[in-house]
Amino acid sequence: MDEYVPLTVQWAGYSRLRDAPRSVVLDIGDSLVEIKPDRNDGEVVEVVLVELVRPECFDDLLDIAETTEIEINPGVPCVSFDESDQEDSEGSVRLYTDGLRIRFAGGRAVRRVGDMKAMFGFSDLGHLVEFAVRLEPDLMARLRALCDGAR
Repeated sequence: MDEYVPLTVQWAGYSRLRDAPRSVVLDIGDSLVEIKPDRNDGEVVEVVLVELVRPECFDDLLDIAETTEIEINPGVPCVSFDESDQEDSEGSVRLYTDGLRIRFAGGRAVRRVGDMKAMFGFSDLGHLVEFAVRLEPDLMARLRALCDGAR
């Protein structure tokens, strides 16, 4: 977190990059999210919540697994974006007491990649539909304060 960008989540793959990552900026409702995959293999190296506008706020804990029916495959996914095939966004940013969930599109996640701290959800067609990350209480307090200050 910093004073200009609400949240940046970076994976170890970022430090191994030889070229600058690809940058894909998505409108998530009124907010903006940037996803940065490696240009060579598509591995996600960074997710940036560039602008956070009117998130939904909940006093519940973030349930990354949501159901026990879907197991979380360990790792960081490889993704590709076909910008000619962009679906209408049904996106939202939801803040919980211990983390946040970014919904990129409607539909249910049937496959999950990550761990219990950060998880990507994919639809049955393989489209990225959500990203969830758990954060320490002090970071969540800062993120919520940032949202309150922007209203």
